[in-house]
Amino acid sequence: MIKVAVCLYKSKLLKDNTYPIMIRFSQLKQKKYIATGLSAFIEEWDFSKNRFKLSPPQKRTLHMQNNILIDRYMVKAQELVVKKTDLNKIYPIDFIVQELTKKNTPTSVFSYFDGYIKRLEKTGNIGNSKAYKNTLGVFKEFRNRKDLTFDELNYNVLRKFEESLQGAGRKINAISFHMRTLRSLYNKAIKEGFAQPELYPFKDFRIKREKTAKRAIIKGNITLLKELDLSNRPEFDKARDYFLFSFYTRGMSFVDMANLKVANIINDRLIYSRNKTNQKFTIKITPQISEIISKYNDLKERDSYLFPIIINPKGDIYTQYRNGMRLTNKKLKLLGEELKLPVGLSTYVSRHSWATIAKREGIPTAVISEGLGHETERTTQIYLDSFENDVLDDANDLITNI
Repeated sequence: MIKVAVCLYKSKLLKDNTYPIMIRFSQLKQKKYIATGLSAFIEEWDFSKNRFKLSPPQKRTLHMQNNILIDRYMVKAQELVVKKTDLNKIYPIDFIVQELTKKNTPTSVFSYFDGYIKRLEKTGNIGNSKAYKNTLGVFKEFRNRKDLTFDELNYNVLRKFEESLQGAGRKINAISFHMRTLRSLYNKAIKEGFAQPELYPFKDFRIKREKTAKRAIIKGNITLLKELDLSNRPEFDKARDYFLFSFYTRGMSFVDMANLKVANIINDRLIYSRNKTNQKFTIKITPQISEIISKYNDLKERDSYLFPIIINPKGDIYTQYRNGMRLTNKKLKLLGEELKLPVGLSTYVSRHSWATIAKREGIPTAVISEGLGHETERTTQIYLDSFENDVLDDANDLITNI
């Protein structure tokens, strides 16, 4: 029969002068160890009980929480041993260890972060990987680079993290970005069995958000941009084409536009997967869309990019698309100022404008949401909130003009 016990593994001293707490499996003369992700100083450990001491007072709560975690690890280990052990024969101890280390060993937040970032990079989601890497760096700084398990990532940790970001002068939406990224990571860890849903710390944690400045322009503004004479300014003309193409294709994001190839044109439709969500889109190629495409591609090579944004297919795709977007937004901003538009013009404005104009034309929010590729109408409403006050003010003036 395999015996299971908890021990303070004194054969290995960690960098912070603590020793790792291990689950020990023994059978005959063979011993195997699994790390719990916890560690303790010698003076914190009760060797008679193989648990944390409930002292000193200031560490009592933390030690009680750690003892609960240890009890959970022990129950999981013992349950598996009972399940797998046949009393009539010796069950290989290595099989028990392999089975436990698949999921039951607690994964640290930092290591799971790193692993998920590498997965994103491997699948070409460079933008998302950089977002997660950004939050990981900020979170590590807050923690003074001291790792923790998902069980330890509780409400108090989230609150202190938020307070540290506020103390550093971060804006509300910047803080919201980091908290939402951390929440997304925790949700993924739950789905993959590395975090426990019953310990979910975001259940009662409210992530604050602030309405962003208006990012949409009306039809008349887009007409002004379209009719502007840019025949002697080819780079500005290209930036305008990219803006209009995005608008004509239901607010297609710049990264998706940059990655479009001739092969994405099938039976007079653009068929592609959105980079951010991998959601499939199919868009009818209208005369306006066709006119812009024909300026930049003769459609003879199926593997060629529709637009001259990614010039070197074998080079760094992410950097090329980011540079292309940066240059395009620089030109669009100048065009917006030239036309005295009410908002700063950018590639993102085309997406908000499509949604806003659609709403004002009476198209239901559900249809707009599907057109933009949003998972929920709540996300779409964020796009539409920027113009609601104007609409309500006009309506109020009309109603109260007595």
